[in-house]
Amino acid sequence: MITEDDLVFEAVRTRVESGDHLDERFGPPGVDTAGGGAFKYAPDGQLQRVYWRGTPEYTAAHTAGLFEPLPPLTPARGDAVEECEALLGRPLPSLLRRCYLELGDGGFGPAYGLEPLGVILRDYEEQQQNWPEAWHPMARALLPICNWGCGIASYVDTTDPSLRMWAIDPNPAPAEQYEVSLFPQHFGIAEWMRRWVEGSLHQPWLLQDQKTGRWRGATDAETDSALETQ
Repeated sequence: MITEDDLVFEAVRTRVESGDHLDERFGPPGVDTAGGGAFKYAPDGQLQRVYWRGTPEYTAAHTAGLFEPLPPLTPARGDAVEECEALLGRPLPSLLRRCYLELGDGGFGPAYGLEPLGVILRDYEEQQQNWPEAWHPMARALLPICNWGCGIASYVDTTDPSLRMWAIDPNPAPAEQYEVSLFPQHFGIAEWMRRWVEGSLHQPWLLQDQKTGRWRGATDAETDSALETQ
């Protein structure tokens, strides 16, 4: 019987094998460097434009064939997966486990890609020590798997049968209410990865509900509306 995890895994595998498995891509050195935007220096000293999946600029560059295939990934070692599971005290989510063992030790997926297992282990241990007291009940359940930049990160609840995704977005949170920056999302890891493959996954976003005044994660509709006004 083919499961949702199987379907999502094969979609992710196809993306990885195509060499198009990161959201941040770099254009050829010296090409399309006029005007504003984000850039980095290539080894030869020329500027390279930085493109982000989902933007019109990315779509145009992809259609024009400006992106070279990304280099192949190296799967994680079995003992590295076992070490992570021993620290976690439970198996990794099966989809995540398969991705690491068969596709790569991070370096593919949303934003800057799934973190390598070594980084996950380090961050997971640090959150046990440094997370605010209000977050302590979730510190052992949430596995940090993806960094979006600017302090924004994605987690999977390994104790939840639905493997629900959580996020931290500290940027809108009041300094005196930092604990509100951790919030659950409304889908599990399989849908999270499927949305990434389909191009419909957005960065987690914390907002304050205009009616209740409570801080929470943005809905799909709220995120889409905000993007349309940009």
